[in-house]
Amino acid sequence: MVKEQKEYNVLILGETQSGKSTLVEFLSAYSDPNYTIKQENVGDGVFSKTDNVKTTTVHTDFPSYFVTTKAGEQVNYGQFIQQEDQDDYEDELNERRRYRLQRGEPTTDSATFNLIDTPGLNDTSKFNESNIATIFKALDAIKSVHLVVITIANNPFTEGLRNALKAYIDLLPEFNRIFVFVHTKIDYARLHHKERHFVQMITEKKSMLHDLAGRDSVPHLLIDNDIKSKKTIRNCITQNTLRELLAMAKLNQPVPLQIMVMNKTEKMRMVDLSLKERLEDVIAKREAALGAKDRKQEAVLVNINELRAKIDKHKNALDDIDRDRSYNARDTLVLLHEERYDQNWGLLKLAEPKIRMYYPERELSEKLNFPHHIIDHVDTQAYNVKVGKQDGGVGHNFWGINFLRNRFQNGKFHVKIYIQKRKEQAALLEELKARDRMTRGLLEHCVQNLQRLERDRKEDMEDMEELLKDLEKDRYVHSRVSMTSLDIKVFHALVEAKVFVFHIHASANNLEKFYIEQRDWLEKVENTKDYVDPKPLNNSEATNDGIILDQ
Repeated sequence: MVKEQKEYNVLILGETQSGKSTLVEFLSAYSDPNYTIKQENVGDGVFSKTDNVKTTTVHTDFPSYFVTTKAGEQVNYGQFIQQEDQDDYEDELNERRRYRLQRGEPTTDSATFNLIDTPGLNDTSKFNESNIATIFKALDAIKSVHLVVITIANNPFTEGLRNALKAYIDLLPEFNRIFVFVHTKIDYARLHHKERHFVQMITEKKSMLHDLAGRDSVPHLLIDNDIKSKKTIRNCITQNTLRELLAMAKLNQPVPLQIMVMNKTEKMRMVDLSLKERLEDVIAKREAALGAKDRKQEAVLVNINELRAKIDKHKNALDDIDRDRSYNARDTLVLLHEERYDQNWGLLKLAEPKIRMYYPERELSEKLNFPHHIIDHVDTQAYNVKVGKQDGGVGHNFWGINFLRNRFQNGKFHVKIYIQKRKEQAALLEELKARDRMTRGLLEHCVQNLQRLERDRKEDMEDMEELLKDLEKDRYVHSRVSMTSLDIKVFHALVEAKVFVFHIHASANNLEKFYIEQRDWLEKVENTKDYVDPKPLNNSEATNDGIILDQ
């Protein structure tokens, strides 16, 4: 059983003026009823109020809010949306004198939340490696992230926003399972059933966000951003939505930052390609130079060159296998299934019959011969529902539950089912084990042959050693730029060294220099959990030097 934590880290991303800072102010006010929202911390609709990463810490015991009349009678405001007249419904939402907002008793143990507000996401023309490096530099002091909130303003879903979101989602694949989209600046009055166009717009936006995330189970929350509102029912809806948002951080299994792998950015991939093409040309020229030596030595030297190339290839293959085995043999939890019953108060009609959740779906499982994994962990949250006995769960290959939603209440039930990563990847680990055994045999055979040739032709090798050393360096750098992902510490070091701040050709030169000068550090940092600083580069300026054998 995973031990429950008392402190949670929430990373907030979003486009400029999408309501990130306002959301932090709202969460501060929810956590402390005596807190006064600071207007200076909220955007003005034009310019962002967040230039750097800013962390705000709040403490809450998760109170629920409800509405009463002045006489103290509780109001089930969910029924107002059923009114046929949309104006009558909006009048109830805007009522200020007949109703009172009440803060309920704590509903769970107190917890601490670190709210990490970030600069606005821009379109891809402005996206660069320093943006994400700035965020993660501010996260150095924490070990994990429990929730990633992406704010989406009630505006058209532009191509620039889509590209910026895609860039971050692609760059940080391990955050995918802890995403939540928060739609801001939502007028609750537009949730009436006659607002068909608005509901259709929200539905289409959710669909596009699901496509970007690669899964349709990412939660969505809707919230107003009116910090000056004194309208009782509107404020009650906002307070309970904020509670629900913080509860998601408690529900999620955290993503550890120290071992996180990041995909390369588009600029990095372009620089890699430029350097890779140049190195392939250089390697070909060096190999041609080896073949042009004395005919008597040529056969042996070519064989030595081929054996060294094979040894480098097998070593790189073993490094890849070790990295894959280490990554997939971890005891971290992998999300198998997520399901959420979320009866939006604004769409509430009649009381529903008993509701059943079951994983995997029996008909689909039988039809597709669904593989039944043994479940390692189940997290659930229920709010305003009557929960029955759970079936299966940890130690079983299925899970099920029955529950009833209270009439005229905002009923919610959320479940996440996990399996340990090493179990999910058991077949792959066996395959990697076999590949490791075969590759080590090939490597040993090549090393033995190479040693024999080097003993026989030691004098010949002395003349060729310098060229072969250069060739080995080129092949090493070529292997680095062929990787599609980076250890997060390597990503930091590349950004700190300003490798990618120049044009493609100059950045490629700096990248080659970085990999050569930092080779020992790279091997050390990728084989240890403790961070060590890289040594300073000899020249932090952009260089235009390339390896040119022939003019």
